[in-house]
Amino acid sequence: TLNRANPKTIQDKFLVGYQGWFTCNGDGEPLDPNHHGWLHWFDKPIPDGGRPNTDLWPDVSEYSPSELYPAPGLKNGDGEQMFLFSSRHSKTVRRHFHWMALHGVDGAFLQRFAGQLEAGSAMRKIRDEVGDRVREAAEAEGRVFAIMYDVSGVQPDKIQRVLEQDWMHLVRDKCILDSPNYLRERGSPVIALWGFGFNGRNHSPEVIRSITSFFRSSTPGGAYLMAGVPGHWRTSTSDSDPDPEFLRIWTEEFDALSPWTVGRYGNEEDAERWGNEKVKQDFDFLKQREDEGKKRVDYIPVVLPGGSGYNLSGGQWGLNDIKRNGGRFLWTQIYAARRAGVRIIYGAMWDEYDEGTAFMPVVSSSKQLPVHPQFNFLALDADGHSLPSDWYMRITGFAAESLRGDHMIHETFPVKELQDYWATRPRYEDKTAHEEEAEQWKEAQQAYHNWAAKEGGAAVDEAPPPPYRLEDDPHTQTTKPTLGRSSSASASFVSPPPVPARSPSLTASSSSANSRPPGINMSSRPPPAPMSTRPVYPP
Repeated sequence: TLNRANPKTIQDKFLVGYQGWFTCNGDGEPLDPNHHGWLHWFDKPIPDGGRPNTDLWPDVSEYSPSELYPAPGLKNGDGEQMFLFSSRHSKTVRRHFHWMALHGVDGAFLQRFAGQLEAGSAMRKIRDEVGDRVREAAEAEGRVFAIMYDVSGVQPDKIQRVLEQDWMHLVRDKCILDSPNYLRERGSPVIALWGFGFNGRNHSPEVIRSITSFFRSSTPGGAYLMAGVPGHWRTSTSDSDPDPEFLRIWTEEFDALSPWTVGRYGNEEDAERWGNEKVKQDFDFLKQREDEGKKRVDYIPVVLPGGSGYNLSGGQWGLNDIKRNGGRFLWTQIYAARRAGVRIIYGAMWDEYDEGTAFMPVVSSSKQLPVHPQFNFLALDADGHSLPSDWYMRITGFAAESLRGDHMIHETFPVKELQDYWATRPRYEDKTAHEEEAEQWKEAQQAYHNWAAKEGGAAVDEAPPPPYRLEDDPHTQTTKPTLGRSSSASASFVSPPPVPARSPSLTASSSSANSRPPGINMSSRPPPAPMSTRPVYPP
């Protein structure tokens, strides 16, 4: 079985950011009746003069047909239509969280953008809709989730009101904290605030103190507050607001700090230097404060697979600007974090195809890319490496195992181990209907034997009696048959355990509020792959 992530603590976890912001024409009600329906894949459809917002092209071969939408104006080299997924589709979000479960990623911070949270707006409605899908997927797949507010794009004098109103909306209207899978630490819900204290944003330390006070006082059980801070937060230089008061804000008002690293280094050498000069020294700084009896503040570094935002920026950023180099760039960051003593890692981002930092599947070969005279796209072989589409999810699996103590991280990039990733992990195969029925009947027999033995002296037959139910047969007698005892039996007689039904017609109704959502129909997937590739979807 897949181990469920523990929602009671943030410690020893590999967590990822989940944007959940891709929409397609036909996936639901658009922003307005005149909107084309595409968000984040395109600024508007290419045939209408639009452009794509992504360089990386997602591998959608595992998605079912009902999850895919034709990408306007894009075909492959053979003239076949290209397709994309929507973050509004419940089966798709469930699939994304299943990939987390399959690779041991503990869960996700759902991004919630402060500039899109005006009450009653169509955009907030979509963000709420995606939030519902994330909650359902996390609960179904045994992952944790938490809210991460991105305060970008909101005027400093309005941000407090926006955050306070929206958090109350989530707690009271969406009942988000009622989920058993919402992440907590020492009983307090985890809430992340990303984007305060960056240079040029003019945030007031006093306003931030007021905001943190609100979250702690208005959230049942208090709040474990995580700050997404500038990379140079400790020295108040470069990307950080120079006001020295922010250092006190970070160490006094927050319970965890996660310095942003996207764009701060672009190759393995620079990533290693950042690990030595920032990650290690940041971690040691916070640990020393704790050793001195001051407030404990956890340290959560950000790691990324690479980056490319050429189409997104209209050509201002380079194509494949931060090369993945077959995973070595990501591995350098993970190793530096673990060597520093870090217990929590934040991966940016699980589904961020826009800036090219996605961990989720990317097509392996450039032959699988769309062909267009104006726009270029990237596959995993852009750096000369032939890789399976799930390669970067495999690397997160190694990182997650190291945080739980199941796997040692070494400086050398584990190419062979990653190639044999699925050969050393359990496979989750579908059972046939006959096998499931036989297993249920075997369990029923064992339960009956255990009951009979407990009763002491009760006859133990080779098989338990059939699962009598009045509703099974409309012609059944009105008196329920007795099971080996007379009507004068003592009132203290203990009934045998219920026998599971042998056919679907005898099972409880699946409409129960406590039932899990149905598994994803994978009938459209190819046959089971060899042991060295990803296993088939579990039942």
